[in-house]
Amino acid sequence: MRLRLKKICGSDTFQTLSIFAGGNILVSIINGLAGLLQARWVSPVVLGEFRKYGIITMYLYFGLVLVHDGLMRQYPYLIGKGDNEEALRVSAAAKWWYVLLSWIFSIFFMILVLHSLYRKDWLATVGWGAQIPMVWTVYYGAYQTVMYRTSSHFKRLAYNSLILSVLSFVCLFFVKLFGYWGLAIRLTLANISGILINQCYLPVKIKAVFDYKRLVGLAKISIPLSVPGYIQTSCLHATLSGVILKYCGETGLGLYGIAFVFQGFALTFTAALNQIFTVKLTKRLGETENVYACFRYAMIPTLLSAIAATGLAVALCITVAPFIRILIPQYVDAIPLIQIFSILLPLMALGLPLIMLRAALWYKAVIFLSLFKFSICFLLIFLFEKTLTNIVACMVIAEFFTLLAGYSIVGYRYKTERGRTVK
Repeated sequence: MRLRLKKICGSDTFQTLSIFAGGNILVSIINGLAGLLQARWVSPVVLGEFRKYGIITMYLYFGLVLVHDGLMRQYPYLIGKGDNEEALRVSAAAKWWYVLLSWIFSIFFMILVLHSLYRKDWLATVGWGAQIPMVWTVYYGAYQTVMYRTSSHFKRLAYNSLILSVLSFVCLFFVKLFGYWGLAIRLTLANISGILINQCYLPVKIKAVFDYKRLVGLAKISIPLSVPGYIQTSCLHATLSGVILKYCGETGLGLYGIAFVFQGFALTFTAALNQIFTVKLTKRLGETENVYACFRYAMIPTLLSAIAATGLAVALCITVAPFIRILIPQYVDAIPLIQIFSILLPLMALGLPLIMLRAALWYKAVIFLSLFKFSICFLLIFLFEKTLTNIVACMVIAEFFTLLAGYSIVGYRYKTERGRTVK
């Protein structure tokens, strides 16, 4: 056991994860402090007023459906197979699509800005205007992240995130001075800075090229994977935000927003692990073509991540109440939301091996799980009283049942295929 632990700690994967997760934890600490300061200067109703303009932007993640999951799968997969030239051609075609969408939706939000100006609705003007650089982060920023693929690239990405978090922290100065308007300035500067920093250190700089054949090839892989992913992430959260805005108002949306910030902070380690192992498992699949060997490979990281996530969840539940009551008492109603959200930490850690469903292109399973999660969540919301606490609880319950369903699918397929092999 001692030799095994020594081997794990000395591995390149562990060292990369330590730097990447450590950097992300430091980033989250800085962002957490920034969030606390922002919460002291901005009330829940003001935060909710600003966040409501981002609901449409969350729906715009649908534009990634055509290529993004295909690129995330094909780029490391082709590199794993040794076909670097084809990997670059595929990336060039995908980049053309990301840039095109960035311009199209920038024009869309500019029209909304001009319409709000015409109506002299200054809050809406600023709210819609802040979405323009966000669009570039959603689309072109997604492309940039895919290009960071090796251990050294992940380290560079961690440094980039740290630089960006410091810049974003400095921009709190605008929130202190201008309140709602400062929120828009800070978001805009953070998004622009993120694009520029990641572009400066982009590992592979290629020219965007319209390539119909490769776009179609990416679409054939991406659409069956991306549509389910879109449904259970961006579409789910956008729709939930709309429901919260309708039944709980801007104040409820603001409380949900601060709870989401705390959840994101706590999920830093798990998110870093998932990001690294998405690439490593996909690359390993390209090398071995053995899905179940990749599942076994992910078991130890999953176990370690689940143990760490459980400890973080317990610590969060214990400390969050006195923390908020002392530092940001105007958000005291967010305490039960954060405590409920903490249950997601071990659940998401346990879901690490299910990354292989996408890498292995198990389309039916991916589609089923996304529709299952979305349906369970909103069925529960429909059945229970639509309070903020109940809505968040429904999200967690849906995540739990989706995790069980995912492992059930893997177990069933393994048992079926093993039975066929024996025969």
